[in-house]
Amino acid sequence: MPNSPSPMPSRALWLICLSGLIPFLVCLALVYGRGEYAEAAKVVFLMYTGLTLSFLGGARWGAELVRAPDTPSLPRLILSAMPSIVGLMAMVPQVPLLAGYGMVVASSVLQLAWDRSASQSGLLPSWNGRIRTVMSVLGLLCTMAMIPALL
Repeated sequence: MPNSPSPMPSRALWLICLSGLIPFLVCLALVYGRGEYAEAAKVVFLMYTGLTLSFLGGARWGAELVRAPDTPSLPRLILSAMPSIVGLMAMVPQVPLLAGYGMVVASSVLQLAWDRSASQSGLLPSWNGRIRTVMSVLGLLCTMAMIPALL
């Protein structure tokens, strides 16, 4: 049974969420504005994306344990660990940066779809799907802005 609509989070929560974009924006500024830091900023951007995916997976793990502390869904727990694994795989030094970026984009899109579905089905608060959509779209736009610098 889907959650009834809940109010959007407070301005403070939005501010916290939006502040998560700062590392992306700083890296973009360094890549396109400061040549001596461009290569490092490309890697840091990818690392931060991997950390963000890991955070989202951990949030899903925690939500599952709260939902059913004595009988959590093993498939949900396994799926919640996948963003961390993908983020780590994307950062392996032998993986070309463009391939790593592709991995995190795909994982981000799948994570968003899962979060929206969970919000619609009542597994997560209904506002979560809305806030995750905004944050994912902004994060993906930042990532798309980085892609030309990788080519």
